[in-house]
Amino acid sequence: MKFQLKRLLAQFFIFLSANLRPFGVKTGFCYPFFYCNACPSATSACPLRPLEVSVYKFIQDDNSIKWTFLLFPIAILGLIGALSGRAVCGWACPIGLLQRVTGKIARKFKKYPLFKKMGKHPIEQYLRYIKYINLIGLVFVTSALIGFYFTDICPIGFLTGTIPTLLLFPGKYGPSSYFWIALVIFILFLILIFLIERGWCRYFCPVGAILAPFNKISLMHITRVPEETFQKECLHCNACSN
Repeated sequence: MKFQLKRLLAQFFIFLSANLRPFGVKTGFCYPFFYCNACPSATSACPLRPLEVSVYKFIQDDNSIKWTFLLFPIAILGLIGALSGRAVCGWACPIGLLQRVTGKIARKFKKYPLFKKMGKHPIEQYLRYIKYINLIGLVFVTSALIGFYFTDICPIGFLTGTIPTLLLFPGKYGPSSYFWIALVIFILFLILIFLIERGWCRYFCPVGAILAPFNKISLMHITRVPEETFQKECLHCNACSN
């Protein structure tokens, strides 16, 4: 079986297993990837939500650490990270699966001069740090100061939680006060992943920011090839991206 087919089957199987709530399956765990527990069929929790709750409770509520909420997702992501690093992003994450589809379209745009250098510009190496800013600023600082606003505007939550809920339960739930802000951010998210291959994973994913440091110590030990080496040795066959 070809490598790419194995990866596709793994992503598809994990996507199905992540959405078994209609069959009575609820794990009590959190996902090791970015997926919203507000999805009507979700079996587990978003790994960021417990982190938000623990920070909020400590700062805004009773100044006591909710160790279960804090350590539970860290333990799961730490274990997965130690074993595979960010390989989980390409082999398990449903958003990674979505970007496999949109990535094919993004590669077609590269034949046009306007889009040819997207994802390859020198500034790109600095844009990759945005995901760490998202993790610290939106998940931790925002939760500490004003509450769970990241959850309200998260494009992944909008895609996997808000849209399915509004479609499956028309009239039962109405748009929240942050719906239109979340919609604009979601549209920007779609533009990003259709124009830049794996744009969300590269620049913005806070779960990827948690997993990325494990690449250097994980058993799979995924490393990024330096740009100068890539330019000299890459055949541009796209086998690694297909």
